[in-house]
Amino acid sequence: MRILHTSDWHLGRNLEGRSRLPEQEAFIDELMDIVTKNEIQLILIAGDIFDTYNPPAAAEALFYAAVERLSGGGRRAVVVIAGNHDSPDRLCAATPLAARHGISLFGYPEEEPVAMGAYGGVRCVQAGPGWVELAVPGAEANAVVYALPYPSEARLNQVLAENLDEDVQQAAYSERVAHLFKETDRIFRADTVNLAVAHLFAFGGVESDSERQLGGALAVSPLALPGRAQYVALGHLHRPQQVHRVPQICRYSGSPLAYSFSEADQQKEVVIVNVSPGGRAEAHAIGLNCGKALKRWRASSIEEARQWCAQPQNHASWVELEIAVDKPIAPAELAELRAAHPGIIAIRPIFPEQALEAGETCLAELSLEERFRLFYERERGVAPPAELVDFFLEMVNREELADAWADGSEETGGAAS
Repeated sequence: MRILHTSDWHLGRNLEGRSRLPEQEAFIDELMDIVTKNEIQLILIAGDIFDTYNPPAAAEALFYAAVERLSGGGRRAVVVIAGNHDSPDRLCAATPLAARHGISLFGYPEEEPVAMGAYGGVRCVQAGPGWVELAVPGAEANAVVYALPYPSEARLNQVLAENLDEDVQQAAYSERVAHLFKETDRIFRADTVNLAVAHLFAFGGVESDSERQLGGALAVSPLALPGRAQYVALGHLHRPQQVHRVPQICRYSGSPLAYSFSEADQQKEVVIVNVSPGGRAEAHAIGLNCGKALKRWRASSIEEARQWCAQPQNHASWVELEIAVDKPIAPAELAELRAAHPGIIAIRPIFPEQALEAGETCLAELSLEERFRLFYERERGVAPPAELVDFFLEMVNREELADAWADGSEETGGAAS
């Protein structure tokens, strides 16, 4: 059976107010090309379909159009689980319609899917809490898929550890997830392709800045993963990577786009898996070409930054621009650079190290106002507005007066007239 593993689409996510929807649409087109060229029979989507519980209408429309295209009128099976960013109820609202296209949606752990029957070739042979057995057109054997959507304590409807000790909580959580996976000992068989798809954080995984934790960050021991699964498809971490210390092949496919500058140098990918009953899975990654690159670029001067921004070949990227300067960048210069390169996300001034060191040595000699101005200029690259300086000093004065009043009250026994 030929399987494709993808996850963490985060449809609807933007980058500092810039829409990524056109890039996400390009990803779906590229994904369809990969599915078609590789004659994929089953697609596993391992959670975080959307970026928020209430995604924009355009993001929802893109998702439903995408899974319909992937199913190919029932020629391929599609299994989708909810991640920590997804609303389980919202994701699964279309289950009755999706089932008619050979699409299985799982929102909660141990959720029992709607029996699909047959549609266009994909047939639900049997199903139970958290799993489904699928007969897929052209496949020599059925696939048994155990699906574990994001298993937060709230979604498990359990408090896993009353003890506040972090190690105790981690152990209790990992044991609970291992207990869920024990169901695979009963449902996996020698004559089926045995797969697990889950959205969780496995110990040892490498994180990225773009993985905003919603609902906790408890981790699962790799030993808790189902040992009889021939392939474990994971979602949650945005960096593509393999989980080690497990008997089977277990991978994070990662996000299809770079969602933070910590992912600037990552090659995004999907995973293709070939596996037969009783055999060891063979997995290989296919690199994606969609989406703008995220770049950090440092200019030695404002003039060099102008020249770089003026070159059209540099415009096909989102950019954090760092500029070596010896004084704050003027607002007019910032506006000029942003107008020259519409993909600039941030402009950061980099002051000479010797100037910073000198500034540190005489910092105590500066007035409070001067120190605030220096801090603001280093952080923002421009001088602070006069009204902001006035507001800051007013707040400091109020705090000092309040402290003085409190000290005086204590000295007089707390009596105040």
